[in-house]
Amino acid sequence: MILPELTRLVRDRAGNFAITTALLMPVLLGTAGMAIDFTNALEKKTELQALVDAAALATASAMSDKDMTDAEAQAFAKRYFTSHADQVTAPPNETPEEKAAREAALLNGLTVGATTTNSSGNGQTFNVRMTMTYPLSLNGLSRALGFKTLQISVTGDSQSGREGNALSMYLALDESGSMKELTSTINPAQPTRQESYDCSTLFFYKTCTRTVNNYLSKMASLKAAAAGMFSQLKAVDPQSELIRIGAVSYNDTTKPEQTVKWGTASAASYVGNLPDVPAGGTDATGAMTNAFNALKKANPKEVTEHSKKNNTSFERFIVLMTDGEMTGNSNKWNSSIDTKVRNLCNQAKNDGINVYTIAFMAPSKGQSLLSSCATSADYYYQPNDMTALVKSFGDIARKAAKTGTRLTN
Repeated sequence: MILPELTRLVRDRAGNFAITTALLMPVLLGTAGMAIDFTNALEKKTELQALVDAAALATASAMSDKDMTDAEAQAFAKRYFTSHADQVTAPPNETPEEKAAREAALLNGLTVGATTTNSSGNGQTFNVRMTMTYPLSLNGLSRALGFKTLQISVTGDSQSGREGNALSMYLALDESGSMKELTSTINPAQPTRQESYDCSTLFFYKTCTRTVNNYLSKMASLKAAAAGMFSQLKAVDPQSELIRIGAVSYNDTTKPEQTVKWGTASAASYVGNLPDVPAGGTDATGAMTNAFNALKKANPKEVTEHSKKNNTSFERFIVLMTDGEMTGNSNKWNSSIDTKVRNLCNQAKNDGINVYTIAFMAPSKGQSLLSSCATSADYYYQPNDMTALVKSFGDIARKAAKTGTRLTN
């Protein structure tokens, strides 16, 4: 009796689809889960690649700008990466413990190589390679097949360099009365200050004080930005054998100049001693005349000085900066002065001098003048706050000294 019943059960085809579906369901769900995780992995890989590239670029640039050791560069790269990694790797509603574990996993999977290579003269090349391996957690459907994590690997290579470009530079800087005006940048060293105000009542006269934001003036911003440029140029030429710099300031008159000297120290001191509370109108003709006369081909001084250092060739640069328009000793635009400055700029450019211009929070006529004076659009800057001003001076330093940063992978 038993054997026939078993034989009939084996031959029975009823319910085969349900049984087959039940048997295959874990595999089907796991496959769907893997497809979702694969799409997510591609997205995370793209995001991590962008983050690694950004960190490598920032590190190579910092090595060039700040004279870092290789060990300091590696630490910088790790700090940069982890500080920006949350936007890519942090899940929603993460607990402090989960965050600590995730960041530990990030650092454990991050490898940084930073090297400095000396080339001919004072030239240097900085190479950074970053490799990131990150364990991406898989969803519950994928785990049904026994997979818990998927390893994502990305690599970023970046290179920056100092080519040791010999140059002579002359700064023509505005110290007119408008340079005492405040910017939108708060002084990081002293973010607040005490301000007096009239708090009199109907019967009593009284002066009170209150705490207000302490904004940097345009002049303070100029000094900080120029100091950053001098620091970058000094890093390129620590022995003062490639770079010569002079400077002059102006309002409606031309101030005593700092003649062109080797290195950055003399010009840095000159700019640092510009008046904290400047005054006067704006007339750059004398400053531009000084700059042109110092660097023009007809003046053999710079050729002679560079020859003493065996610099067979060098470039010449003028940096003209103003926050206003040409007014002379007045508060109205003066077309005659404006035209004279334009002519001096053209004279310098025709002589082969590269002219950088910076219109710092300047009105339209000032922007028009400096845009025309610049060698090309790449030589014209129009910063409207201190951060942009610092970036402008830094960019000029990198271009003049022919330093650069690029991805190489």
